[in-house]
Amino acid sequence: MIATITLNPAIDKSIFIQNFTIGKTNRAHVDRIDPGGKGINVAKVLKQLGCQVITSGFLAGNNGRYISSFLTEQGIMNDFIVIPGETRQNLKIIDPIKKTITEINEPGAEVDECYLKQLMDKVKELASQCQVIVFSGSLPPGLPDYAYKELILLAKEKGTQTILDTGGIALWQGLAACPTLIKPNKYEVEEVLQVKVSEDKLVNIAERLLASGPEIVVISLGARGALLASRQQKMRAYPPVVEANSTVGAGDAMVAVFAYGLERGLSLTDTLRLATAVSAAAAAAHGSEVGDIELAKNMLPEVKIQEI
Repeated sequence: MIATITLNPAIDKSIFIQNFTIGKTNRAHVDRIDPGGKGINVAKVLKQLGCQVITSGFLAGNNGRYISSFLTEQGIMNDFIVIPGETRQNLKIIDPIKKTITEINEPGAEVDECYLKQLMDKVKELASQCQVIVFSGSLPPGLPDYAYKELILLAKEKGTQTILDTGGIALWQGLAACPTLIKPNKYEVEEVLQVKVSEDKLVNIAERLLASGPEIVVISLGARGALLASRQQKMRAYPPVVEANSTVGAGDAMVAVFAYGLERGLSLTDTLRLATAVSAAAAAAHGSEVGDIELAKNMLPEVKIQEI
């Protein structure tokens, strides 16, 4: 079984506006609402892949109840800690003409450290049942920067493999716990290392991150694919060309497949190929909707893997 932990979930509201212009009145063409947050998106993809998955973290208020009900309806086990306040709502403004996505993310409900203690107990319980735990997303207000580090260390005590997908100081602190795998994007790498990352320096950057503790580093590069580095292998994946409708859940789809690969014992090459295809399918979907898994499988031969 795989668990996903989302400390700062959200309801993702996607608004499609043609030729979106700042400072002027814009007319929404279509809109959709999806229960979101990175770990929740990961759980939705894992369900589509046929995995037994449970998701946890913090939920609050009516938005939190909506997310929990949605997950239950989708057959996804969920066991969240309920906190005071209201789970946030994030706005995604998608312009299909300019091919841009503007994201406006609320900070989220404040979490008292007493609730972190409850989550730590829950993670210990989940680590006894799960082969992999995914920790992903931003930290909500109120939690210390080292929250992910503490949670990863608890999971590792039980021998559970861990994936960390976050940015900023939370990623930097989390590296100290030596998670099994991290999956920052290019921007998050630049943020945490305080360097400008060029394509020709990606391998060196990945090696720097490996030296800080994780066993596997995956740097996602959007439409340009991904770079994977471990102590044994270094590979670059190039995705098939798709018409991107929304990149909101593409990185989460990639994380889901790596969790799937770790649980099933797949090779890194096979996992990277599948992760790249599933991520491309997610980019072709709308909002934070799960991509078409069958489409992803059909695209597998189009994914190019280059050993470095």
